[in-house]
Order: sequence, then C-alpha cells, then structure tokens
Amino acid sequence: MITCLIASLARRDGIVEPIPLTIKTGRCGIGHEELQKRKAEEKLENYRRKIQVRKEAETQEADHFRLRFKNKQEERKIDGDLRKSQRACLHLDEEKGINDPQEKWYWPVAEQPEDENEEEEDTKDDEVEELSSLEKLEALTAYLRKEHFYCIWCGTAYQDNEDLLSNCPGDCSADHD
Repeated sequence: MITCLIASLARRDGIVEPIPLTIKTGRCGIGHEELQKRKAEEKLENYRRKIQVRKEAETQEADHFRLRFKNKQEERKIDGDLRKSQRACLHLDEEKGINDPQEKWYWPVAEQPEDENEEEEDTKDDEVEELSSLEKLEALTAYLRKEHFYCIWCGTAYQDNEDLLSNCPGDCSADHD
C-alpha cells in the first residue's frame, strides 16, 4: 500500500485538495437536506402549474365574455333590422291597400289592428315564439323582396324582380357590407 501511495505521488495524479469537512448543525440525518430541497422544488412546480391553470381559466373566461358580447351585438342588430323590416312592410302593405299582414309579426306590434278572436291570436303567438329573430327577419325580407321588390339594406323598392336581382347585392346584411 505504501508503494501505491509512493507511485501515486510520483505520477502526481492524486487528490490535491483535502476532502472538505461539512459540519452539521441540525439533528437531521444524512440526506435529509436533499429531501427537503426536492420537496421545495416539487412545491414550486405545483405552484407554477396552479398559476398556469389560473391564467388559462382567465383567458377562457375572457374568450367566453367576448363571444357573449359579440352574440349580443349581433342579436341587437338582427332585432333592429327586424323592426326596420316590419315598419317597411307596414308602409308598403298600406300603399298596396293590404289591411292585414300576411303573418301577425310582419308588422310592428303597436301598429297591428285588434282582432276579436283572441284564441286564434294566442295559438299564433305560440307559433311565433318558436321562431327566432333571425328566422323572422329572413322570412320577412323574403316577403318584402317577393311581394314589394324591396330590399331593407339597400332601402330601395325596385321596379320588378329582374331589377332587384340585377341591382341588389344580395338578400342578407352581409352581402351589403
């Protein structure tokens, strides 16, 4: 063994620095500090995950809010177009001498004459409630285009169907943008 030590010194490949001393001040065993360090890293990673989940939830909530807001704006626009169409229908029907609307909801509610048969109105109201504002708008604009050659988005009454088809860009609001 002494010869190995002498040979090692001759080659100069031994340890140059002395082995450091680590003084333990706590009462924990060997390796406990590594365990605490690992637990702290896991706790930090869990915290980071929670933060990431919260950020994703906030982003998702913001997206839902934007979508609801956009849908509400579209509904308001459709309702406004429907009211505009109803007023135009009332005016155009009166010009042609039509005293009753083809459908009860074709005219604005305040402008409709009172009927004596309330039971029939109740059943018609139930059927109307089944239609969405968009469906009503589509049906009413189709009626205005077919019967009066009128486009609510152009605001023009055309001479005939050929004039309507050649000069109006389309039968919906998106076609007129």
